[in-house]
Amino acid sequence: MTRKQIVLIVVANALISTLISLIVVALAALWLRDGAGASAAPTPQPVGTTATQQVAIALPSTTPIVHVVKAGDTLSGLALQYDVPAEDIIAANQIQNPNFLPLGAELIIPVGGVPQVTATLTPMPTATDTPIPFEPPSADMTATAAAEAGATATPVPTPLPSTGELQIEITTVIKSGQVDQEWVVLTNRGTGRAELQGWTLSDAERNTYTFPNSTVWPGGSVTVYTGAGQDGNPPSSLYWGKLQPIWSPGEIVTLRNVTGKVIAIYKVGP
Repeated sequence: MTRKQIVLIVVANALISTLISLIVVALAALWLRDGAGASAAPTPQPVGTTATQQVAIALPSTTPIVHVVKAGDTLSGLALQYDVPAEDIIAANQIQNPNFLPLGAELIIPVGGVPQVTATLTPMPTATDTPIPFEPPSADMTATAAAEAGATATPVPTPLPSTGELQIEITTVIKSGQVDQEWVVLTNRGTGRAELQGWTLSDAERNTYTFPNSTVWPGGSVTVYTGAGQDGNPPSSLYWGKLQPIWSPGEIVTLRNVTGKVIAIYKVGP
């Protein structure tokens, strides 16, 4: 073998050794990388293990609710309605008097806890004892002007008839011997209304009926029944409430006013 051939063989062996070394180094690097990645992977945990397991829990929103106070609201009622301690509502709204909640005030209901930023009750107008000036419309104001001014028309009551001349008469006495079919009729022939409260009807035996609060208008009449019944049923009807008939033939019926003055007399017919 020549010297040249020996040199070629030595160089070839060196190149092969170098290539093998490079391959070994590359495989070692790959092995180290794969091994490190495998060791970093999390170990599966059995179901129910809580030592290292992280669970995402959906927490309730802590956004407060705004409640507008209405009639009948109380702190205890709001606490029950929103399931929030009354103390939290007081703290969140800086309420000075828990027994008074002004109508229309906006209260923060701290669902989930008292917020860092608290609210103040909406200021309410303070009542004043100063009367509001009012100038009644003049007599010259027409209905159209009153409507344009926003005035509400108030009906004027019909004036009562004047207490003019009274002329109350006993116009009829019906007697039948039966208490439920016996009555006296009074008629107002005058020009004024007659207020009969305290007036009396009586006979010679001092059987006396005293009128309750009742009015007979001019031209009107009222009937006094001897028996029992309900006053005003039918209208203009009064009831003495007796169990036996009162009026007998030839008897004198006397009508007196509240001072005892005789106003009218009537002789019962046969």
